[in-house]
Amino acid sequence: FGCDLWIEVFGISLPGLGCKTVDLMLVLDRSGSIDDTELGQLKTAAKAFVDAVNPSDTGTHVGQSSFATTGTLDKHLTGDGTAAKAAIDALVNGGFTNLKEGIELATGEVDNAHEHERPATPDFMVIITDGRPNRPNGSEALDKAAAKTAADAAKAAGVEIFVVGVGSDVDADF
Repeated sequence: FGCDLWIEVFGISLPGLGCKTVDLMLVLDRSGSIDDTELGQLKTAAKAFVDAVNPSDTGTHVGQSSFATTGTLDKHLTGDGTAAKAAIDALVNGGFTNLKEGIELATGEVDNAHEHERPATPDFMVIITDGRPNRPNGSEALDKAAAKTAADAAKAAGVEIFVVGVGSDVDADF
């Protein structure tokens, strides 16, 4: 185990997060392409992830954005793991997939100028999705490009991004 973080639900190792104090945004897909079973798996994995990073007022802070037809900022960065998990539990699936807005909202939350952000603390984003954006433009090519542009902007701002696939039809090439 050491400092590596292991999400057993998906078999994903995120090295380097386990022993750091970080500001971490979860970006969760709640679109209609995530069925009820997959949404349950997503929630279980996201809550296990919150438990694994062990948020606290003086340690790691966790926040959450989610996306369907539009994105929402569901939880500001917080050291309260119970509140972070309550935001995860409140997710309901339906609508289209606007990954771009989910990423942009999370990026805004970890922006050094934001009131909840701690500028000297490393920023991370974990996106859990099936990787099939179809909004804001309604064109697969344009929507993938928009999501990539949003992710590139987050990376340019110093955010390290991890992506976890959920569902039986994950677009692994995206």
